[in-house]
Amino acid sequence: MMKNENNVFGKVTHDNLPQAVEHLIKMMEEQAQNSKNNISVEDDEISIEEVSSLIKKSVSTIYRYTCQNSIPHSKQGNTLHFYRSEILEWMKMHKKKCINELSDEAHIESFRVLNRD
Repeated sequence: MMKNENNVFGKVTHDNLPQAVEHLIKMMEEQAQNSKNNISVEDDEISIEEVSSLIKKSVSTIYRYTCQNSIPHSKQGNTLHFYRSEILEWMKMHKKKCINELSDEAHIESFRVLNRD
């Protein structure tokens, strides 16, 4: 039976934990590098209409957000500039967390509290 490429170690045990973590870190670094290669596509300047479509809000709402400085943008004279990567990051920061994410964070925090020295 052939092992899955992502599961090189099979079952992770106390004995092979350091190697498994090292392998996982290498995989994450490779994914991060692949993501960096894709950033150039996301770093395009986009119009206010594209921002409106991307975040599913009206153009007038986008203008209001810019006046309140609550959305990433820059302004030269009367021209607003938006960048896809900044808007996507802003959307991630303002994303409401689902119950599973909140539960996971609560478990992690309780683990930290219980394991303080």
